[in-house]
Amino acid sequence: MKHFHRFYIKPIAFILLSAALPLKGICEEAISPETVITAPAEKAGESMVSKRVKTSDTASLLKDEPGVSLATGGGVSSLPVVHGLGDDRVIIYMDGMCLTSACANHMNPPLSYIAPSSVGSIAVKSGVTPVSYGGDNIGGTILVESEPPVFAGAGEGLKTSGRVSSAYRSVNQSTGAAFSTAIASSNLSFGINGSIDHAHDYKDGHGNRVTSTYYESRNFGATLALKGESSLWTLKAGHQSIPQEGFVNQWMDMVENNASFLNLGYQSSFTWGKVDAKAFWENTYHKMDSGKDKLPIALTPPVMMPYMPMETRGIDLGYSLKTEIPFADKNILRLGNEFHRFTLNDSWSPVSATVGTMGPNTFLNINNGRRDRYSLFAEWESKVSKAVTTVLGVRDELVRMDTGNVQGYNNLNVAGTTTTNYLRDANAFNAQDHARNDNNVDITALVRFEPTSNASYEIGYARKAHSPNLYERYAWSTSWMCSGMINWFGDGNGYVGNLNLRPEVAHTLSVTADWHDHARKNWELKVTPYYTYVNDYIDVNYYGSKTWTGSSEIRNILQFANHDARLYGLDLSGKLALLENSSLGHTQLRGTLGYVHGRNSDTGNALYHMMPLNGLVTLEQSVAGWSNAVELQLVSDKTEVDALRKEPKTPGFAILNLRTAYQYKNLRVDFGVTNLFDRFYYLPLGGINYDQNLASKRLSLFDSVAGQGRSFMAGLTQTF
Repeated sequence: MKHFHRFYIKPIAFILLSAALPLKGICEEAISPETVITAPAEKAGESMVSKRVKTSDTASLLKDEPGVSLATGGGVSSLPVVHGLGDDRVIIYMDGMCLTSACANHMNPPLSYIAPSSVGSIAVKSGVTPVSYGGDNIGGTILVESEPPVFAGAGEGLKTSGRVSSAYRSVNQSTGAAFSTAIASSNLSFGINGSIDHAHDYKDGHGNRVTSTYYESRNFGATLALKGESSLWTLKAGHQSIPQEGFVNQWMDMVENNASFLNLGYQSSFTWGKVDAKAFWENTYHKMDSGKDKLPIALTPPVMMPYMPMETRGIDLGYSLKTEIPFADKNILRLGNEFHRFTLNDSWSPVSATVGTMGPNTFLNINNGRRDRYSLFAEWESKVSKAVTTVLGVRDELVRMDTGNVQGYNNLNVAGTTTTNYLRDANAFNAQDHARNDNNVDITALVRFEPTSNASYEIGYARKAHSPNLYERYAWSTSWMCSGMINWFGDGNGYVGNLNLRPEVAHTLSVTADWHDHARKNWELKVTPYYTYVNDYIDVNYYGSKTWTGSSEIRNILQFANHDARLYGLDLSGKLALLENSSLGHTQLRGTLGYVHGRNSDTGNALYHMMPLNGLVTLEQSVAGWSNAVELQLVSDKTEVDALRKEPKTPGFAILNLRTAYQYKNLRVDFGVTNLFDRFYYLPLGGINYDQNLASKRLSLFDSVAGQGRSFMAGLTQTF
C-alpha cells in the first residue's frame, strides 16, 4: 500500500488539482509539439492505401521515412531502427497502449500486433523527442493510431460505412484480405474490423527459395465509442492469432502466438484545457519451436534441428493520464502520469523424460519476471515570439524489475562436447538478489525559429534514459544451446544476461533546417544532422565460443555489458514539383537520404546493425483518377560491421520499383512491381541465414539473408 500511495494516488491527485486551478489568459489555439518535431505524422489517404498493398508487416509502412531502417524478423515482425537505435530503444504506442515483446527472440514486437489494414496513421518522432511522447527510450517514439470511430452528422440518423480490401504479391504467393464496418448515430458508434494474411517462403533474385520466411496472421477487433459535446469515450478490444511464422535468421520459429487486448480511452476539453486518459491490458501466449523448414533435412550425414518447445506468457497493463493546460497567452503546460507493468513467464518443456541436455525438468528461463514503470512528466511549450517557439520538459521514471528463482533441464553440471552447467549457473543466479530499481530522468529542450514563411530552423538537446529489458538482466544460462535461444539480433550467437547492467543514458543534439515555398507545395528541402553519445550503452562482452557442429564456423557466447557509445548521422529529404497542367496532371520528384555511424567508444568496434548510406528517389504523377510512381532504392556497401558478433558485410545494390493506382468513385485498384529487374542482393540488417547453413553441404559459412526478388502485386479496395 505504501508504494501504491506513492506512485498512484499522489501523482493523480497532483495532476487533477493542477488541472482544476483557475487560469487566466487562456490562448484559443494550442501550440502543438508537432511544430517542433521534424517527422510529421503519416496521414491516412491514398499513400497509406498504397503502402498497405505492398506489405503485411506494419513496420514496413515506415521504411521510406528518413532515418528509419528495418532489422529483418519474420514476415510480420520486422524491428524498426531509428538513427541506429532499434527494438526496445524505440518506444511504440498503439492507440496509447505500450506493448512489450514477450519472446526471447522478440518474434512478437509491438508493431506485429496491428495489421497494416487497421492503421489510420503512423508517425516517427526521432532524435530530440518531447518528454510528453514517452520515456524509457533513447531512439525515439513511434505512434500508431487505428482508424478513428465514425459518427453520423447532425440530423443524419443512423450511418453505416465500411471497407473491404484484398491484396496479392507473387514473390511469396502472399494473399491478404481485410474488412471494416461500422454503424453509428451522432454520438454512438460501433465498428468491427478483421484481416488475414498468408504467405509462403519468398524467392530471391536468383530464384532460390529463402526458407523460414512463410507466415500467417489473423486479426480481429471491435470499437465502441461514445461522443459527448466535448468528450469522447472509446473502448477497443481485439484478438490476434499467428499459427505460424518462420524466422530465417533464428534457431527457432514461431509456431503459435495468441494475444487479446482491451483498451479504454477518454478525451475531453474543458474551459481550462484538455484531458487524455488511457487504460489498457494485453495478454499474450507465445510458442517457439522448430518450424517446418527446420525439421530433418536429407543430407549425408542427416542434419536436423531438434524439437525444442518454448512457451511464454506475457501480460502488459497500464494507464496514462495527461493534461494540456493553456496559460498566460500562448503558453501550454502539459502534465502526465503513466504506469506500465509487464510480467513474463518463459519456460521450456523437457524433450526427454530421462536426464540429458534437454530433460527431464522444465527449463525456467524467466520465472515470474516483472518490469514496472512509474512516470511523471511536466512540459512547458511557449510561443516566445511570432518567430520563436520553445519546448522544455522533464520526466522522472522509476523502473522496478524482479524475477524468481530458476532451474535448468536437470540439476547436473556436464562438461565435454556439450557443456551445460545447469546446476552451477542456476545456483549462482538464485543466490543473488534479483530486484533492481532504476531512477531515470529525461530532459528535453527544443527551440524552433521561423524567420520567414519559406524557412524554419530547429535545434534541440535531449537527455534520455532506457533501462534493460528482462532478458538482458535475467537470462542466466551460459550453455551454448540455451544462450543461443536468447537472440533477437539474428546473428547466430548466444547471449547471457547481466544482473549488474545499468540504464543507458543518451545525450542527443539535433539541428534541422527546413526550406520550402510558402504553401509547401512546389519544393522543400529538409536537412537534419544529429549526434548522440550514450553512457552505459548495452553492448556485449566475449564470454566463450562454440564451433558449429560439422563445420569450422565459430560462433560466440556473449554477455550483455555496459559500454559507452557514440552515433552520428544525417537525414535529408525533399521534393520538387516538375509539371502542373490539366492534361498531364501533377508530377513531382521526392527523395530521401540517410546515413548513420555508430561505434563502441570503449572497444572501438562498430555498433551492430548500423544501416549503410541509403537513399530513395521517387518520381510521382497524378492525373484524373490515376496515381503513378517510379521508385529507385539505393543502398551502399555495408563495410562497418561488429566483428565480435561476426556481423556479415554486404555489397551495395539498386532496386527499381513501379506502381500505379486508379480510383473510380469508391473503388481503388493498385498494381505494382517491386525489384523490377530481379536484382539479387543481401539485406544489410538481415543477419545470417541460419536455415541455409543448416541445409548446406558446405556447413562452413553463415551467409547473409538475401532480399526478395521480383514481385508483382495487386490490390483492390472498395469503400461504402
